[in-house]
Amino acid sequence: MNTHLETKALFAGYNPADNHGAVKPPMHPASTFVFPSAAVGAAHMETSYGVEGAETPPEGGFIYSRLGNPTLSVAETRLAAWDESDAAAFFARGMAAISTMLFALTGPDKPLWYVGPLYGGTQHIVDDILPSMGVSVKSMEHLDDLASVTEADGLPGMIYLETPANPTLQVHSIKTAADWAKRNSSKDHRIIVAVDNTFLGPIIQRPLELGADLNVYSATKYIGGHSDLIAGAVSGEALAMAKVFEYRTFFGGMADPYTSWMLSRSMETLQVRVDRQISSARLILDHIQEAPGTPVFGINKIYSAWAEDLEGSGDVRSAEIAKEQQANGGAMFAMELPGGRPAAFAFLDALNHIQLAVSLGSTESLAEHPASMTHAGVSVEEKLKHGITEGLVRISIGLEHPEDLIADIDQALQAACKVYEETLECV
Repeated sequence: MNTHLETKALFAGYNPADNHGAVKPPMHPASTFVFPSAAVGAAHMETSYGVEGAETPPEGGFIYSRLGNPTLSVAETRLAAWDESDAAAFFARGMAAISTMLFALTGPDKPLWYVGPLYGGTQHIVDDILPSMGVSVKSMEHLDDLASVTEADGLPGMIYLETPANPTLQVHSIKTAADWAKRNSSKDHRIIVAVDNTFLGPIIQRPLELGADLNVYSATKYIGGHSDLIAGAVSGEALAMAKVFEYRTFFGGMADPYTSWMLSRSMETLQVRVDRQISSARLILDHIQEAPGTPVFGINKIYSAWAEDLEGSGDVRSAEIAKEQQANGGAMFAMELPGGRPAAFAFLDALNHIQLAVSLGSTESLAEHPASMTHAGVSVEEKLKHGITEGLVRISIGLEHPEDLIADIDQALQAACKVYEETLECV
């Protein structure tokens, strides 16, 4: 009998028999671990540091919590189970996960090609830090641009994308990137495809099944999902993950035992939380649209990753991609309000149930102003290029009753409407 993924993931990485029958895994805050003998200690250390000819150490041993920890191991095994990946690594921050992965798998001979928009912190690494380290960086308007790459363009070491993208929910074809990378990779030059799957994974979108090599997450979001921890994660194919683990060991960015314990707990409720968030988001999107793609309440544009909304807005190509790689459009959306920043701020300040805060994917609904908050450090030109206007607000739907969230959005839209009511009749 096939066991469902949420059943397998619930118990992954832990056997109660190993801990006096305790139904939940304990937390191990220990910084260092006792070796049973000097020979075993040498085998562990020499293997960890890649010493040639080192003896193979016994399985299951630990050395020092920068190199590995039992509580961290449980959490990573559970994420690998959710993603059905070869391995998973948790980090102290989402940016630690992203930066470690980029540093590990790009370089002067491994250019980075990406398609935007990107999260503001990632954009800074891509624009400023990687080039200072000798990494050539290329921004693509669309992944379809790969079809016109010539020999003179060279080849990337990594193709990186967020889909749906932050904050305007553009969807990009993971399969397009993965298929092109495999066709153009060789024994001497492998092209890695890495996908920031924070907005949808691992429940709604599964990049590894579409040919990507690595998933990247801000695990603070849905994986943690309670606004009470900060973490990042990378999961994926064994060889690529080996470089990620190597760099994590020396950068020291792994998640601590307490965070790891909290992540293990949170992943047990991942499916039920996301299911509720998805259903509420769909009800809210239906409410604020008379028909798919036709906004009311004086909204200029609604950004959604749902295929039906993309079709309704006339973006047939994106709708096809969404149908191919997503189970649905998730619990995030954004709205562009006429009236610019004053209207957006009026909307945000009027909210009662939805909290005015950055982040997303948590039990509580959150709203923010990307242009001045999450993407404040991105250039004006880059923001406008990707639709990040002064009137844009981004909303993450939580676990509150959807009728209360609808009423809250309605009254906040009315508050925003007063900013521009001379030029627009609000419904």
